[in-house]
Amino acid sequence: MTDVEATAQTIHDLLRMAPGASDRHRALHAKGIAASGRFVASGALSGLTSAAHLLSGSTEAIVRFSHPGGDPKVSDALPSGRGMAVKLATADGSHQLVAVSSPSFLVRDGEAFIDLILARAPDPETGVPDPAKIGAFVAAHPEALPAIEYAMTAPVPTSYAELTYNGLHTFFFVDKNVKRTPFRFRFVPTVDVGDAPDGDLDVDHLATELEARLASGPIDFILQVVLGTDDDPIDDPTAIWSERPTIDVGALTLEAVIPDPEPVIFDPNNVVPGVEVSDDEILAVRKAVYGLSYARRTS
Repeated sequence: MTDVEATAQTIHDLLRMAPGASDRHRALHAKGIAASGRFVASGALSGLTSAAHLLSGSTEAIVRFSHPGGDPKVSDALPSGRGMAVKLATADGSHQLVAVSSPSFLVRDGEAFIDLILARAPDPETGVPDPAKIGAFVAAHPEALPAIEYAMTAPVPTSYAELTYNGLHTFFFVDKNVKRTPFRFRFVPTVDVGDAPDGDLDVDHLATELEARLASGPIDFILQVVLGTDDDPIDDPTAIWSERPTIDVGALTLEAVIPDPEPVIFDPNNVVPGVEVSDDEILAVRKAVYGLSYARRTS
C-alpha cells in the first residue's frame, strides 16, 4: 500500500528541483490564463445524480487554461499537452473539474510518477533527458506510451479554445437513492480556429489569442460524460475507455479573461453531493501534492 503523504512529498520536492520551477507558482501547470463564465445544465443527467447544478440552471464558473510544466515562463510555442481546470460555484460548495488534452494519464500510481520524473530529469552533461532512461521507463511502464506519444506528436495549438480536454479519472454520479454510476467527462470545443498562422508563434500566443477572442464575444465548450461499464477499470487513469455514446451535460460559456487566480487550488477531489471520487490512487496523490504546492507558494 502506497504511503500517499510520503510519496506526494517526494514528488513535490522533485518537481521543485526542475529547471524553471518557481516557489511562487504551482509545481505543475505554473503558466496559465483564467476566464470567468457560467455553466448551464441541459437536464440530460436526470435520474443519475442529485447534484442540482448538473441537472438545471446556471452556475458561475472560473476556468484556468495552462501549460502542464512547472516553469511559469515556458513558451507557448513548445509542443505539449494543455490543461483546463474548472471551478463551479454551486450552492453545495465548489465542484472542480480538472482536465487535459492528453487521452490518458502517464502512470497508475505515485511510485511510478516518481520514476517518470527521475527518467525525464535533464542529464547534467547534456542539459536534456537521457533517451536511455526514458526508454527504460517506457519498457517498465508500457501503459504510459499513449500519453507520451501524444505529448511528442501533438501540434502546438493555435488557441486554447480549439482543444478537447479530457478528465482522465473516473468519478461516480450518485442519485437520490444512493445508486452510484461510474463516469468520465470531457470538455469539447464548439469553435474551429482553423490552421495555425504563418510565421513563428509568440511566447505567449495562447494567452494573447484567448484575450482577443473573448474581447470579441463569448466561447462555449460542451461538457460531455460517458458512463462506465462492468469491463472498465475505474481506478486506472492510464486506461482509455473505448468509444461509446456520450451525454451532453450542458454548456460552459466563457465570457471574459480575469487575473490568474493564484494561489487558488484546482483539485479534482473537490466534488459536491451527487458526485463522488473513485479509489484512483493518482487522485489521492494529486490532492496531497496540491496541498504541498499551495503551502510552498503561500509561505
